[in-house]
Amino acid sequence: MPHIPSSGITLGVEPRPGNVYLVEERRPINTYLLFDQAVSSGYAGMVVTRDFPKKLLEDQELGNCKVVWLTNMVGEGRINPTAIGILMGQIRNFIEANPKSVAVIDGIEYLISLNTYDRMLQFMHQLRDVVVTHESILLVPLDPRTLTQREVALLERSMEPIFPRGENEASEETMVHHGEEGILRLLDVGPR
Repeated sequence: MPHIPSSGITLGVEPRPGNVYLVEERRPINTYLLFDQAVSSGYAGMVVTRDFPKKLLEDQELGNCKVVWLTNMVGEGRINPTAIGILMGQIRNFIEANPKSVAVIDGIEYLISLNTYDRMLQFMHQLRDVVVTHESILLVPLDPRTLTQREVALLERSMEPIFPRGENEASEETMVHHGEEGILRLLDVGPR
């Protein structure tokens, strides 16, 4: 099974076809790094997002990727977030039309708030089957603070969880030193 070559991403993860990744982070920064890595390797990309597409395109270079906006506003490239059957159909059609594809669902918390957790869990199980069957890649960013531990655990059980190291964790690691007597000393503290 082919894999996507690493391009300097320090997550320690190379997205593999046929996998659904739950990227646990507050903002989907690492998710879009993984997405960009896949698209740069020749994958067709699709982004389902709660963010306004024009703003998203300012923040991310998405090239020819398909962008679907989760909104109640009617129009091209928009889906009502409560119409998850239509959303499933669009994602399935995209994956079936593009044998080498990667998709991001950025806004799972929003979808859960409007459709109930159980309904969205069922949606993710069905979508996982489509991704696995067609050897595609699905990236789902999630802020774990928005769900209960049980809800996060159920999602982790059906997807491959990724826990990127946050900027705070990396900087704290270089700033804190354990002394001989168990005393913490701050090192290299500068302005933030």
